[in-house]
Amino acid sequence: MRTKVVALLFVLTPLCAAAQTPTNDAANVDEVRKDYRVHAGPFYVNPAILLKEAGVDTNVFNQSGEQKSDFTVTVTPQADVAVPFARRALLKTTVGTDLVYYAKYDTERSINPQVRVRAEAYAHRLTLFAEDAYLNTRQRPNFEIDVRSRHLENDAEAGGELRLTPKFSIELAGKRAIAKYDADAVFAGTSLQETLNRRTDGLVGTIRHRLSPLTTIAVKFDRLTDTFTYSPLRDSRSFRVMPGVEFKPHALVSGIARVGYRRFAPDNPGVLPEFSGLVADLGLSYTLLGSTTFGVSYHRDLTYSYETANPFFVDNSIGASIRRALGGRFDTIVSADRHTYDYARLLTLPATLAERTDTTWVYGANVGYRIRRDARIGFGATYYQRDSTTVRFVQYDGLRYGATVNYGF
Repeated sequence: MRTKVVALLFVLTPLCAAAQTPTNDAANVDEVRKDYRVHAGPFYVNPAILLKEAGVDTNVFNQSGEQKSDFTVTVTPQADVAVPFARRALLKTTVGTDLVYYAKYDTERSINPQVRVRAEAYAHRLTLFAEDAYLNTRQRPNFEIDVRSRHLENDAEAGGELRLTPKFSIELAGKRAIAKYDADAVFAGTSLQETLNRRTDGLVGTIRHRLSPLTTIAVKFDRLTDTFTYSPLRDSRSFRVMPGVEFKPHALVSGIARVGYRRFAPDNPGVLPEFSGLVADLGLSYTLLGSTTFGVSYHRDLTYSYETANPFFVDNSIGASIRRALGGRFDTIVSADRHTYDYARLLTLPATLAERTDTTWVYGANVGYRIRRDARIGFGATYYQRDSTTVRFVQYDGLRYGATVNYGF
């Protein structure tokens, strides 16, 4: 991994020396100096505190039988810290911690720190960067695993972006991602450490062409290798290419829309099934007459499962939301999301076994009052329902309701 990154930087550096047009990325430094609220010496800081929820969870353990209810609070202090170096480099860090409290069930309490660091260096048309993201949490990773188990995620990238013209650029980086579960993390009799601990290595890249100040067409691609610590039969290689469009926040339609192809090839093709097909990552919003915002999302990709017999599933997730300004500082938000998991089983199992598909519906509603641009108080509820074609213990529903507060200092 490190050898690939170093080689990449040596390839890009001579191209930098030949470039004559100054970079636009130095504008990132100007934005930090303008937008960050606190300035102390070389440091620019945006502090904030989030009350993600303070209310009732009617099904704390996502049980299909007798449900257990509890009062819960999640508070997240966080800060964005930036250090510019003239207009040649920028170091940005985001630090935060989820403080999760349950009044009755203390086993569900947790402290979940997360840190993201990104360093950028600007030299004419070339931007060199390195980024590291760290998360240590007991929150559920997705709708498949219902137990709150301690796990660590560490994602790192390093590479460069070369602007061949003012509108056309190529970005290439080496990537390493690590996922680790604690030894006592067990769900449905399966050790999550045994089936999910892994390392991902490879190259990722993006080719971009800016059509206008607000619209860019892009092609993302990656070539990755997954190596499992305790389950080498799951080792695999994959290739993914996703063309799409990127819209900046001030565009009529904002967000991203990417649709592409992924080829998944296991190292043990006689045990694990192969996968090739459509993948997508879409999140778009449109504001009508300045008062009503419509949002849609769609995600489709392969995700590893904790189950031994079903090593992965194809996640199809679609969602929609509407935000409506009610006049003055009040607004309301309603949303609906459906997550469908289509499981792939081991090739060594009998073909007569029933196919498994799990479906989770999530409905939300929230009414809020905006104190100022970066501060909002809300009260809402989320109802969720999960079904499975084959597994009865994951069929349940639940309701979470309470208050939320976002406050930037």
